[in-house]
Amino acid sequence: MWRLISSSSSMSLMFLLPYIFLLSVEIFNSNLRANAITPIIQRACDSSTVKDFCYNVFGNDTVAIWARTKFNIQDVAIQMAYSNYTNIARKVLSVTTNETNREFKKLYRKCLHQYILLKSDFEDMIHHLIFSGDLDQASQRASTHLFTCIHYFYYSPNIPNPIAKENENLAYFFELIRDIYLTSFD
Repeated sequence: MWRLISSSSSMSLMFLLPYIFLLSVEIFNSNLRANAITPIIQRACDSSTVKDFCYNVFGNDTVAIWARTKFNIQDVAIQMAYSNYTNIARKVLSVTTNETNREFKKLYRKCLHQYILLKSDFEDMIHHLIFSGDLDQASQRASTHLFTCIHYFYYSPNIPNPIAKENENLAYFFELIRDIYLTSFD
Protein backbone atom coordinates (compact mmCIF):
# COMPACT_ATOMS: atom_id res chain seq x y z
CA MET A 1 0.00 0.00 0.00
CA TRP A 2 2.80 2.39 0.89
CA ARG A 3 4.35 1.78 -2.47
CA LEU A 4 1.08 2.65 -4.22
CA ILE A 5 0.77 5.96 -2.40
CA SER A 6 4.40 6.81 -3.03
CA SER A 7 4.08 5.91 -6.68
CA SER A 8 0.93 7.97 -6.99
CA SER A 9 2.59 10.98 -5.35
CA SER A 10 5.55 10.67 -7.69
CA MET A 11 3.26 10.54 -10.69
CA SER A 12 1.40 13.64 -9.52
CA LEU A 13 4.66 15.45 -9.01
CA MET A 14 5.84 14.43 -12.48
CA PHE A 15 2.74 15.97 -14.00
CA LEU A 16 3.18 19.17 -11.98
CA LEU A 17 6.87 19.68 -12.75
CA PRO A 18 6.37 21.15 -16.24
CA TYR A 19 3.85 23.64 -14.85
CA ILE A 20 6.14 24.59 -11.99
CA PHE A 21 8.97 25.05 -14.49
CA LEU A 22 6.84 27.25 -16.77
CA LEU A 23 5.70 29.35 -13.83
CA SER A 24 9.27 29.87 -12.63
CA VAL A 25 10.39 30.83 -16.15
CA GLU A 26 7.59 33.40 -16.39
CA ILE A 27 8.50 34.87 -12.99
CA PHE A 28 12.17 35.01 -14.05
CA ASN A 29 11.23 36.72 -17.35
CA SER A 30 9.10 39.31 -15.57
CA ASN A 31 12.01 40.10 -13.27
CA LEU A 32 14.29 40.50 -16.29
CA ARG A 33 11.82 42.83 -17.97
CA ALA A 34 11.45 44.85 -14.79
CA ASN A 35 15.23 45.15 -14.55
CA ALA A 36 15.53 46.13 -18.22
CA ILE A 37 14.12 49.60 -17.54
CA THR A 38 17.26 51.63 -17.01
CA PRO A 39 17.25 55.28 -15.87
CA ILE A 40 17.86 56.49 -19.45
CA ILE A 41 14.95 54.40 -20.75
CA GLN A 42 12.74 55.67 -17.95
CA ARG A 43 13.70 59.28 -18.73
CA ALA A 44 13.02 58.78 -22.43
CA CYS A 45 9.68 57.06 -21.88
CA ASP A 46 8.37 59.30 -19.11
CA SER A 47 8.86 62.35 -21.32
CA SER A 48 7.30 60.73 -24.38
CA THR A 49 3.76 61.19 -25.67
CA VAL A 50 3.79 57.48 -26.56
CA LYS A 51 4.82 56.34 -23.08
CA ASP A 52 3.36 52.81 -23.10
CA PHE A 53 4.75 52.12 -26.56
CA CYS A 54 8.16 53.41 -25.44
CA TYR A 55 8.27 51.18 -22.35
CA ASN A 56 7.14 48.22 -24.41
CA VAL A 57 9.74 48.53 -27.18
CA PHE A 58 12.68 49.57 -25.00
CA GLY A 59 11.75 47.20 -22.17
CA ASN A 60 11.82 44.25 -24.55
CA ASP A 61 14.97 45.26 -26.44
CA THR A 62 18.27 43.70 -25.41
CA VAL A 63 20.32 46.55 -26.93
CA ALA A 64 18.39 49.41 -25.28
CA ILE A 65 19.46 48.36 -21.78
CA TRP A 66 23.06 49.21 -22.72
CA ALA A 67 22.22 52.79 -23.71
CA ARG A 68 23.86 55.29 -21.38
CA THR A 69 23.47 58.60 -23.23
CA LYS A 70 20.81 60.45 -25.16
CA PHE A 71 22.73 59.68 -28.37
CA ASN A 72 22.67 55.94 -27.54
CA ILE A 73 18.94 55.82 -26.86
CA GLN A 74 18.20 57.86 -30.00
CA ASP A 75 20.34 55.49 -32.03
CA VAL A 76 18.49 52.48 -30.61
CA ALA A 77 15.11 54.08 -31.37
CA ILE A 78 16.11 54.87 -34.97
CA GLN A 79 17.53 51.37 -35.52
CA MET A 80 14.36 49.75 -34.13
CA ALA A 81 12.19 52.04 -36.29
CA TYR A 82 14.29 51.19 -39.35
CA SER A 83 13.98 47.47 -38.66
CA ASN A 84 10.23 47.90 -38.31
CA TYR A 85 10.16 49.93 -41.54
CA THR A 86 12.02 47.26 -43.55
CA ASN A 87 9.59 44.57 -42.38
CA ILE A 88 6.61 46.71 -43.39
CA ALA A 89 8.18 47.63 -46.74
CA ARG A 90 8.68 43.93 -47.51
CA LYS A 91 5.06 43.23 -46.57
CA VAL A 92 3.77 46.09 -48.76
CA LEU A 93 5.90 44.84 -51.65
CA SER A 94 4.57 41.30 -51.19
CA VAL A 95 0.95 42.43 -50.93
CA THR A 96 1.33 44.66 -53.99
CA THR A 97 3.00 41.95 -56.04
CA ASN A 98 0.41 39.30 -55.17
CA GLU A 99 -2.70 41.48 -55.49
CA THR A 100 -4.94 40.64 -58.45
CA ASN A 101 -7.59 43.34 -58.03
CA ARG A 102 -6.46 46.32 -60.15
CA GLU A 103 -8.00 48.96 -57.86
CA PHE A 104 -6.38 47.45 -54.75
CA LYS A 105 -3.07 47.00 -56.54
CA LYS A 106 -3.05 50.66 -57.62
CA LEU A 107 -3.49 51.87 -54.03
CA TYR A 108 -0.94 49.39 -52.67
CA ARG A 109 1.55 50.55 -55.30
CA LYS A 110 1.04 54.18 -54.27
CA CYS A 111 1.63 53.22 -50.65
CA LEU A 112 4.72 51.21 -51.63
CA HIS A 113 6.07 54.34 -53.33
CA GLN A 114 5.74 56.24 -50.04
CA TYR A 115 7.64 53.46 -48.28
CA ILE A 116 10.41 53.65 -50.86
CA LEU A 117 10.67 57.39 -50.17
CA LEU A 118 10.90 56.65 -46.44
CA LYS A 119 14.26 54.94 -46.91
CA SER A 120 15.98 58.26 -47.62
CA ASP A 121 14.25 59.76 -44.58
CA PHE A 122 15.88 57.12 -42.39
CA GLU A 123 19.25 57.90 -43.93
CA ASP A 124 18.57 61.56 -43.18
CA MET A 125 17.70 60.76 -39.56
CA ILE A 126 20.93 58.82 -39.11
CA HIS A 127 22.87 61.71 -40.64
CA HIS A 128 21.18 64.17 -38.27
CA LEU A 129 21.87 61.91 -35.30
CA ILE A 130 25.57 61.58 -36.10
CA PHE A 131 26.08 65.28 -36.86
CA SER A 132 23.78 66.64 -34.14
CA GLY A 133 21.16 67.82 -36.60
CA ASP A 134 17.47 68.42 -36.05
CA LEU A 135 15.85 65.02 -35.52
CA ASP A 136 12.51 66.73 -34.89
CA GLN A 137 12.28 67.95 -38.48
CA ALA A 138 13.75 64.71 -39.86
CA SER A 139 11.15 62.58 -38.07
CA GLN A 140 8.36 64.92 -39.19
CA ARG A 141 9.50 64.60 -42.83
CA ALA A 142 9.47 60.82 -42.47
CA SER A 143 6.01 61.00 -40.92
CA THR A 144 4.76 62.86 -43.98
CA HIS A 145 5.40 59.84 -46.23
CA LEU A 146 3.88 57.47 -43.69
CA PHE A 147 0.75 59.58 -43.24
CA THR A 148 0.37 59.89 -47.00
CA CYS A 149 0.13 56.09 -47.14
CA ILE A 150 -2.32 56.07 -44.23
CA HIS A 151 -4.47 58.70 -45.98
CA TYR A 152 -4.65 56.59 -49.14
CA PHE A 153 -6.43 53.92 -47.13
CA TYR A 154 -8.52 56.45 -45.24
CA TYR A 155 -9.95 57.85 -48.49
CA SER A 156 -10.50 54.36 -49.91
CA PRO A 157 -12.36 52.56 -47.12
CA ASN A 158 -13.49 49.78 -49.47
CA ILE A 159 -9.87 48.65 -49.95
CA PRO A 160 -8.50 46.39 -47.21
CA ASN A 161 -5.53 47.75 -45.28
CA PRO A 162 -3.16 44.88 -44.51
CA ILE A 163 -0.64 47.20 -42.81
CA ALA A 164 -2.87 49.34 -40.56
CA LYS A 165 -1.29 48.18 -37.29
CA GLU A 166 2.22 48.36 -38.75
CA ASN A 167 1.63 51.93 -39.93
CA GLU A 168 0.41 52.87 -36.46
CA ASN A 169 3.52 51.38 -34.82
CA LEU A 170 5.84 53.17 -37.24
CA ALA A 171 4.04 56.46 -36.48
CA TYR A 172 4.68 55.78 -32.78
CA PHE A 173 8.36 55.24 -33.53
CA PHE A 174 8.60 58.60 -35.31
CA GLU A 175 6.88 60.29 -32.38
CA LEU A 176 9.23 58.54 -29.94
CA ILE A 177 12.32 59.65 -31.91
CA ARG A 178 11.00 63.20 -31.93
CA ASP A 179 10.17 63.15 -28.21
CA ILE A 180 13.61 61.83 -27.24
CA TYR A 181 15.26 64.53 -29.35
CA LEU A 182 13.22 67.24 -27.62
CA THR A 183 13.90 65.90 -24.10
CA SER A 184 16.77 67.19 -22.03
CA PHE A 185 18.80 64.37 -20.47
CA ASP A 186 21.08 66.60 -18.40
